[in-house]
Amino acid sequence: MKQIKCFLFDMDGTINLGMELIPGMEGFFDRLKEAGRSYYLVTNNSSKDHGHYVKKMNSMGVPVTKNNILISSDALVSHLKHSKPGARLFVLGTPELKATIKEGGFTLSSRLEDETDLVVVGFDQTLTYETLTIACRLIDRGVPYVATHPDVRCPIEGGEYIPDTGAFLACIKTATGKDPEYITGKPYGYMVDTVMERTGLKKEEIAMVGDRLMTDIRFGTDNGILSILVLTGEATLEDVERGPVKPDIILPHAKEILKYL
Repeated sequence: MKQIKCFLFDMDGTINLGMELIPGMEGFFDRLKEAGRSYYLVTNNSSKDHGHYVKKMNSMGVPVTKNNILISSDALVSHLKHSKPGARLFVLGTPELKATIKEGGFTLSSRLEDETDLVVVGFDQTLTYETLTIACRLIDRGVPYVATHPDVRCPIEGGEYIPDTGAFLACIKTATGKDPEYITGKPYGYMVDTVMERTGLKKEEIAMVGDRLMTDIRFGTDNGILSILVLTGEATLEDVERGPVKPDIILPHAKEILKYL
């Protein structure tokens, strides 16, 4: 862990639980910076923008700016700048996602008749049957599509869930028979590529810290960065023993990282 220069942190279950900081995380990030390490808070949730997470985390005493937040939509924009610069995109997404994509230098189409190079599927909490129909018809006509993240459902208050991007992808696959060309969120490697591009660091200098095996830890193991499981959220030691995804390091709490720097 001593060679790690940049830590990527999942939020809920790792740093906070809902709107409350996990006890023991007070002052953690100040001490991490004092140790000469940088960090990103990473999320697949492409329905929100950086300002949302900055406000949320600062309200809990976590010192972050826009530059410390990494969303699956950032990886999407970064990849598209290299692969399809200036493309016209039809986006199934919230106004926040569309604004992020427009800030990246892309033009948004809104009608079936508009010239469209690519369909983007995000966590669209403003989804309508009309926009879903346009997306499917464009895909049927041969327009390729991509997605921000694969999560099938999103947890909400009270232990319940709502449909997430992966559920939309299943619908589109059923309607068109086609899969997305790629998905940029965890556990896929596009956010690692974005961090490397932004920081100039190598994979062996980056670590992922999280509480979920199939997203956070698999994100590390699949992409050649150190994976650190913390036991303050979803996964238990029994889950590790039973499951196929094995973290490099298991800690009871994220604050334990400071002991090893």
